[in-house]
Amino acid sequence: MSLISNRKRPRGFSETFNASHTTKTSTTGTSIIGLEFDPNSSSSSSSHTIESSKKNGSITFNDSIVIDDTSESDTGGPHDGYENDYDIDGIEEVDEELDDEVIEEEDDDDDVVILEERNLGTANIRGRNNSDSALFINNDEEECAYNMFNVHSNNNNNQGGTNYNYDNSSTIIKKQRTSSLPQLPQVRCFYNRISPAIISKVPKLGNIKPTIIPYESDDMINCDDNDGHYIIKINETFANRFFIVRLLGQGTFGKVIECFDKQKNEKCAIKIIRNIPKYRDAAKIELRILSTLKKFDNDNMNHCIHLKECFDYRGHICIVTDLLKISLYDFLEQNKFISFPGSHIQAISKQLIRSITFLHDLSLIHTDLKPENILLYDDSFTKRKLNSHTIRSSYESLKKKLKKFPKFLKVLNDPSIQIIDFGSAIFNDEYHSSIVSTRHYRAPEIILGTGWSFPCDMWSTGCILVELIIGEPLFKTHDNLEHLAMIEKICGCKIDSHMVKVSKNFQNECGLKYFDINNELEFAESINTPLRFIESVERVDRIDLFISSKLGLEIDFDYSLNENFDRNRHLIDFGNFTFWWFLIDLIRKLFIISPNRRLTAYEALQHPWFNLGIEDEGTIPVKI
Repeated sequence: MSLISNRKRPRGFSETFNASHTTKTSTTGTSIIGLEFDPNSSSSSSSHTIESSKKNGSITFNDSIVIDDTSESDTGGPHDGYENDYDIDGIEEVDEELDDEVIEEEDDDDDVVILEERNLGTANIRGRNNSDSALFINNDEEECAYNMFNVHSNNNNNQGGTNYNYDNSSTIIKKQRTSSLPQLPQVRCFYNRISPAIISKVPKLGNIKPTIIPYESDDMINCDDNDGHYIIKINETFANRFFIVRLLGQGTFGKVIECFDKQKNEKCAIKIIRNIPKYRDAAKIELRILSTLKKFDNDNMNHCIHLKECFDYRGHICIVTDLLKISLYDFLEQNKFISFPGSHIQAISKQLIRSITFLHDLSLIHTDLKPENILLYDDSFTKRKLNSHTIRSSYESLKKKLKKFPKFLKVLNDPSIQIIDFGSAIFNDEYHSSIVSTRHYRAPEIILGTGWSFPCDMWSTGCILVELIIGEPLFKTHDNLEHLAMIEKICGCKIDSHMVKVSKNFQNECGLKYFDINNELEFAESINTPLRFIESVERVDRIDLFISSKLGLEIDFDYSLNENFDRNRHLIDFGNFTFWWFLIDLIRKLFIISPNRRLTAYEALQHPWFNLGIEDEGTIPVKI
């Protein structure tokens, strides 16, 4: 399949994955980083303090990786100016407003310490933190629907579940447990939060120093092209150890190849960073992020790609990871952009939000979440008859001139996922570029330049959920004015006046150019507004009205659940209708313009939707 998409957006790298879902740790060779440590011991007396093995200011992990713990973490230099509107996983059309900036070199001569590896997922946690153990309800109809169609069984001694409030107006209820509608196993996963006290005791990782792999000194043949990319030669040996199988992807930061590791006798993916200083510096940031994820989640329970090892070969930093399957976007494309079944959207969403919660707990922001950066463990599928009214309606809305409707749907056998591409991820207390995220998934605070943080990941999540439902991006635009107008239409309200004031104070172009003296967006009234912008905004609607129309339903959140169901009872049964109602409610809370009021990742994990099931092609196999 071509690496280039028609919509010119990045593509996920992947292909064959032969190992189990749990990353294995090798005790021999130069394979996996050793990052074990004791969170309860101090830095002066812990067992992982370097004693006599330190040589010339550097120590290696199993001859593979060195950590420099004293490199600056708050200066922001390493992240300066490499916002990527396309990335390593594919080829993307870059927004014209992005300019390359020079990234300062990091100091590689600082002191070095070794951190050992231990799984912190359950360390010092009192009891199980069940993200599905409670429910927030704010009206009688929703409570009734929840009580009828909640699918989770109680595994605790507390038969009533946990009580808590969803918002200030919520009523506290006990969770009634039934098994009326089916649900996939991936939706029932629990998230064990790591105690902030534990995280605060662990020093932030410094500079990761890859092992330099030697090569023949008499080999004077240039291995790089004019842009600093490594020249890939299929069926040749790479780094004296890997057999190159094929090229998986190419982007701004470099290339990704599929290789066979002759030392470990297994396949893997290698991300080869361009031999240019600013991209090498960017790779050092990504190595810090990946090492931090592995340190706090050695068993890979939170669906983030695991770093196996890294090395430096002929000026190229190389990051070795597991070889996974295709991305969600690739599968959607191969399935003729027929939307995913609701049950699979729910399973994927739970894993995705769980990953984001884990990242945010570690004070990390991904900044570039999109379907291309979500890979599948297993892309095998089963063909099933397409019976769902919602999927048929969504596809008909996407294909305006439909000649022949597909009879069958490709349904994944296992919707388990992994989040990839942490090349743009940062720690929240470090330098923030002014522009991040791929355009279609960019939050309003980024466009307005008012400052961004964790909530930008949740906006991207909302965009991903809508794309899985309707089969195409929600914000198909590359212009700020059009984008902001669509955001106002989707959210059903004006952009906050306070955000506009801040944007203007920061001399942001959008704030100064597109808003009047009353801080309201000037759009259709302007004679200079292109007609295509006006037409694109007219094609969208408030999110509840927009999504339900794509699903062939009528859902208006100005009315109650029962009133809405009365208008749709001839199309769908109450249980499945409730599923879609709560999904749209979740998306509404993700599409809040003000980042301070947007649903957090942990709050999203506890949304009532994750307690509901649905009968569709993903949960009830249909024989052909």
